Amino acid sequence: MTHPRVLILALARINAADPANNGLLLRNIFGAWPRESLAQIFSSGDNGDGGFFASYYRLASADRRFGRLFYRLKGAGFDAPWASAAPGPSGTTGAFGRMLRQIRRRLVVHGDLYEAVFRIRVSAGMLSWVRNFEPDIIFSQGYNLTFSWLPLLLHRELGIPLAYYPTDDWPRDFYRTQRHSVAGRFINKMVTGAADELARSAAVRIAFNTPMQEEFQSRYGVPFSILMHGDSVERFESVQPQRRADDDVTWIVTTGAFDEHRNPLLLDLDDACAMLAEKGIRTRVTVFAVNNISQLKSQLPVLRYTELQECPSHDELAAVLRGADVLFLPERFDATSDSIRLSVSSKAHLFMFSGVPTLVYSSPVTGIAHYARSDNWGILVDRRDPAILAAAIEALSTDAELRNRVVSQARSIALRNHHLPTIQASFEALMRNAVNGPAT
Repeated sequence: MTHPRVLILALARINAADPANNGLLLRNIFGAWPRESLAQIFSSGDNGDGGFFASYYRLASADRRFGRLFYRLKGAGFDAPWASAAPGPSGTTGAFGRMLRQIRRRLVVHGDLYEAVFRIRVSAGMLSWVRNFEPDIIFSQGYNLTFSWLPLLLHRELGIPLAYYPTDDWPRDFYRTQRHSVAGRFINKMVTGAADELARSAAVRIAFNTPMQEEFQSRYGVPFSILMHGDSVERFESVQPQRRADDDVTWIVTTGAFDEHRNPLLLDLDDACAMLAEKGIRTRVTVFAVNNISQLKSQLPVLRYTELQECPSHDELAAVLRGADVLFLPERFDATSDSIRLSVSSKAHLFMFSGVPTLVYSSPVTGIAHYARSDNWGILVDRRDPAILAAAIEALSTDAELRNRVVSQARSIALRNHHLPTIQASFEALMRNAVNGPAT
């Protein structure tokens, strides 16, 4: 059977290869699709490679109201988390440049007004490109107002079904900072309305986990399916474990993007290792960071038991994870923890497939803590305390029965929730049903 032709709307370009979490997610779920049946409209993140899809359209000035001014403001130093887009003219100087910078400063005060002022539209060039591709269905992730309005505009223009697959609760928790100002309340109303219309208009609705499914079904009054990050157990079993520590050392490995939320937890882990050293237990921590190592080193003090390294390739990472003794999955304990209550780390399923026990260190309100607590695929430390952390590491290092129990449960959960062939088949069935109707 011919795969539906899918028009993907996602903020960042899905490149042929990069460490971006969303890139990995979409490369996986569309992995069985023929490339010629996939095209993307995007705004940022082009790394210059050939791309994973066959065709791409990057938003330009014609695709926004006051688009020329938008890109001139970018040239004057404008930036916002949601608004990364095609490069604008640089080096704007003189009176005109000063005027642009003044406009930018005024808009920044009201944060998300950018999206209302420079509202997305379907230009003649975009519509021509889309019609030339001839999509059967539009795949949207939301993420912001621009990428919520655009699928709705194209849905009305083309009369084809929508698929909606958000990976976090962006309408309530992401990128909006001016919640209590008059402008903030105005934008919040627009965000709520756009998210509601997107969810209700979609023929396919996918949540990332059970808490998200329950929350969104209650909020929008429509059903959501569940699809999570996926991988293949065979990929892990086919690689030779790669160990980078002495045999008498408990080698603790972690990976991901480290920032102001996670960096303090690396300090806790280093302190926990110092406590274990006092008991004669040798440990070593390796952080395989996907973000800039030099910048990360400048943000952290000198750590006694921890080394920072560049994250290896996707395939080599599987070998490194398999060679560890304990896998450390930190999330956050700060005031922002509730904002990721519906999110699950993109590394969790990789840790489950590795055959190595996972130690989750996170506030109890986060999505990853909820997942670990409800399904017992790892040891959860949900109180920020290096001493408790040290005790958990010691238990996982010395108690063979505990290790085996955690690893066995993790494999079971991984096969149930993260088996990539099953995820791909389920996703394909949802998309086909939306285009052709349910199979008889």
